[in-house]
Amino acid sequence: MATLQNIRNRSGLLLAVIGIAMLAFILGDLLKAGNSGGGNSVNVGEVLGEHVLIQTFQKKVDEGIENWKSQNQQAVLNQLTIAQIRDQIWNQHVRDLVMHNEFETLGVDVSDDEFFELLQGLNVHPEISKVPTFQDPKTGNFDRTRVLGYLKQIDQDETGEARNRWVAFQKYLIGLIKSSKYNSLVGKAMYTTNDEARIESNSATNNAIFNYVAIPFTSIDDKDVEPTDAELERYYAEHKYEYEQEASKDVDFVVYTAVASLEDDAQTKAEITQLIVDFETYDDYDLMVRRNSDNTNSIFSFTTEDKLQDPNWKNLFNAEKGTVFGPYLTSQGVYRIAKLAEVEYRPDSVKARHILIKPTQEISLDSVNIKIDALKIAIESGADFAVLANKNSEDQSSAIKGGDLGWFKEGQMVNEFNEACFTSKEGDLSVVTTQFGVHLIEVTKASKSVKKAKIAYIDRNIEPSTETFNTYYSQAAQFAGKILNEGIPFDTLITNNNLVKRSDKNVTANKQNISGLPNSREMIRWMHTAEVNSVSEVFQFDNSYVVAYITKEYNRGVSELQDIKEQITALLVKEKKASKIFQDIIDSDLTSIADANATIVVSDKKAVFSNPSIEGVGYEPELVGGVFASKIGEVSPPINGRNAVYVVEVINLEEVKSNEDLSVQKSKLQTQAISYANSASYNALKEAANVQDNRVDFY
Repeated sequence: MATLQNIRNRSGLLLAVIGIAMLAFILGDLLKAGNSGGGNSVNVGEVLGEHVLIQTFQKKVDEGIENWKSQNQQAVLNQLTIAQIRDQIWNQHVRDLVMHNEFETLGVDVSDDEFFELLQGLNVHPEISKVPTFQDPKTGNFDRTRVLGYLKQIDQDETGEARNRWVAFQKYLIGLIKSSKYNSLVGKAMYTTNDEARIESNSATNNAIFNYVAIPFTSIDDKDVEPTDAELERYYAEHKYEYEQEASKDVDFVVYTAVASLEDDAQTKAEITQLIVDFETYDDYDLMVRRNSDNTNSIFSFTTEDKLQDPNWKNLFNAEKGTVFGPYLTSQGVYRIAKLAEVEYRPDSVKARHILIKPTQEISLDSVNIKIDALKIAIESGADFAVLANKNSEDQSSAIKGGDLGWFKEGQMVNEFNEACFTSKEGDLSVVTTQFGVHLIEVTKASKSVKKAKIAYIDRNIEPSTETFNTYYSQAAQFAGKILNEGIPFDTLITNNNLVKRSDKNVTANKQNISGLPNSREMIRWMHTAEVNSVSEVFQFDNSYVVAYITKEYNRGVSELQDIKEQITALLVKEKKASKIFQDIIDSDLTSIADANATIVVSDKKAVFSNPSIEGVGYEPELVGGVFASKIGEVSPPINGRNAVYVVEVINLEEVKSNEDLSVQKSKLQTQAISYANSASYNALKEAANVQDNRVDFY
């Protein structure tokens, strides 16, 4: 591997960036190490006989989470997203270990000279040249001097973190280059012939017109063809390796969902009523709402009487400023008090234009404000707003129109932008900062002013109290206790207490949630170590208490006959029905066959060789194959389809044989073959690596 000092000695400029995530990794301290975990082992898994330490894995997970946060700053990181990140990190880590071993075995490597050429030579790696940070802002071309500045300051970081980030990134990029080499190596083994390309090209234009008789499987009663135990056992013995399964368990459970009582409703109403006096007199209604409302997404905008969002506000609109209405139920489970906070005469709508400049890692907010102020002075001195907007605004959709946003009503824009537009006079220039950047705004036209009101409100959710939660917990605990202490069967208790039994089948250790139970990962972790007939402690998931009961366990490997008996029975029933229908077809023309089976002849159906479905029939690949295997004018042997047995007579075959250049089709098939080979080769290597996933012990 090329070292940083080696590269510097060559006076090279190195950068390796895989998308925005890796750019953040290099330029900012976004991926911080950390570790956590649990369980009785320090190993989260095993690959190729080597243990994967929980500390190593958790560090990668923490880095992935920090990276996600940096790219989704407005989003909320929940448990489901964390689980998805953890899965991605695990899959990538397994791939890295498996492929590193394969690279070592095959001798796939990257020399210093080769690495230098890809990052510094004439053929710069494409992931480098497309990074905006290292492009000339005027030309958009890759600028090596911008990378040089970064490399020169690495050792100025006394903590050594900058150097560590570079070394880690260099390792990542070399892995990427090795993977590209390996994929190319595998791809060279794939070859597409001219005949294959021609067949593929012609398949979409080869059509057949045919008549057919369909004898549906439903015409025979299932009871007349029930398979014997011997038939089931014989089929299972011949096909059991088609029924491989992961280790899993079945679980039954009962849910006690805490619902607010009448006392909780009355208490919530009383609490919000106590806020009315302060709400009426407190001038900073925004602050009071933030402190007291359960609705954290409230946005209060000026609106006309006909646009009020809540019908209960009709009387408030013409009331005295400061009047509070309520409490009232605004929706099921939510009490609200509403206040007439502001009354103003404002334009019904305005027409405006703007120039937007966004701060970046290179351009600070202060620098953006200085540029906006300079543009404002220039416009006030006579410069053309539209020309400056076209040259400077980063809102491309409006920049090409001189910054023009057209007409818009109140509330259509973000709050800061909206307020500037609807309080400014025509021709005024305003500067505001929003989540998008800094705007220089000019209101060019405004409609007549109308009366508008801003109504603020406080919402309180009616939620179960501690006493209510305790009541439901007690019920769940008593349910579990009767099973554990009195030996009463789970199903008997369900029936006696008129409860609803819920179930989830084939729950694997890495499943994130039980079906119908959000945030129930802890129950799955319990299932992983619990035995059949075990009863759980009382779990709490959000507002629900759950008691679970393990009913069945499935070992990894081939499924037992009893577990797949229904599937095999259905296949054998279909097989035996087809066999019976085959035996009963003794006539040689479609009309006679149709009459003998109380059905009709369907005429002039069209089949396309490349399409396994037929209009009006459905997905029937065997039927399509049978049609194109038949000769014109001859009645086919019976065809065993998905839903029926078919007998066909082909009327016409349209075989269009293309003489055109097949290079495009051949290239397409070659690309598909290479893609499949690369995927299949990794899957084979992974299977041979004997990967053991013990994440359930920690998460």
